[in-house]
Amino acid sequence: MTAQKKFPPPKPLPSIKDYGPNAIEVKDLTFAYQHTGSAMIDANARNVLQGLNLTLETGSRCLLIGANGSGKSTLMRILAGRHLTKQEVKVLGLNSFRDTKLNFHRAYLDCDWGMTSIAFVGASVPLMADIPVHEMMERLQNSYPERRDELVEMLGIDLNWRMNQLSDGQRRRVQLMLGLIRPFKVLLLDEITTSLDVCVRQDLLKWLTRESDERKATILYATHIFDGLDDWATHLMYLNNEGKCGWQGKMHDLEVYQDLKKNNHPAKMLAIADHWLRKELEENRRLRKFEKADMAHMEIDPTDRQGGFASGRNLDTTIKPAKSRQGRLSDMMGNAGALDKHS
Repeated sequence: MTAQKKFPPPKPLPSIKDYGPNAIEVKDLTFAYQHTGSAMIDANARNVLQGLNLTLETGSRCLLIGANGSGKSTLMRILAGRHLTKQEVKVLGLNSFRDTKLNFHRAYLDCDWGMTSIAFVGASVPLMADIPVHEMMERLQNSYPERRDELVEMLGIDLNWRMNQLSDGQRRRVQLMLGLIRPFKVLLLDEITTSLDVCVRQDLLKWLTRESDERKATILYATHIFDGLDDWATHLMYLNNEGKCGWQGKMHDLEVYQDLKKNNHPAKMLAIADHWLRKELEENRRLRKFEKADMAHMEIDPTDRQGGFASGRNLDTTIKPAKSRQGRLSDMMGNAGALDKHS
């Protein structure tokens, strides 16, 4: 590795006033995606979240459970300040969307990192920049060298790796290292451990437990992988397939969890998730009800050509009948258009 560049010491992070016992507060949240490119409010847009309430105490570790399409990622993005809502959503006592100070105290990690849209591909592909890991967000890495070294050791990262040569799992570990370097007060994890091997994932969960116990960080973790999580969470939230809260509270208040614990069930969290989600699945099968496609709320504007670089998905490919017009001399001379006989 080449010699590290010298950067000035990091500036102190903006301070946050005392916000009380709760790090996250959501009250009666209803949210729907509006059609892309439209300034009009679509009254018929499907509500992804409906009447949602969520309160998380400082230092808690909350698991977010729900079926595909239940609104988990939408809730995460709202808490991360990616979407503006009519109802005020508070993180650390501040508006989650409007107060930019939160960006220094809130970390949000999802599976879209290292993905960039390529116009002529019409999709996203993994970031293939030919640069070493130690040059990724270099100033941030050098601002917290001890914390970086701790994460590098835990995640098994070689700082000389080149980004264009990494597997999905290696790229995910680099993402975690960069996203967790700056000490956070609130951490939002959206299915971020899907590509990690078992040992790295277990080490990460132990590290997160220390962060919440010692630094009182608040963690909200959405996942479908429940091994190793039986005793990890302090709180649980279940989103049903209507975007409503099916259950929320502390783990010791959940009767089914306590019953499983008494019986020494080998996979308590998996059993709880299966108990709730299986009912939804069987009911949907009975009604022949299918979940919406993930991006079904997006409506493409066929007139938006993005300067000629829009992907083919932005074209209106619907087959329409040919237009005709009354016959004129110019038509008979070869101009475009169908010739209709005079009546």
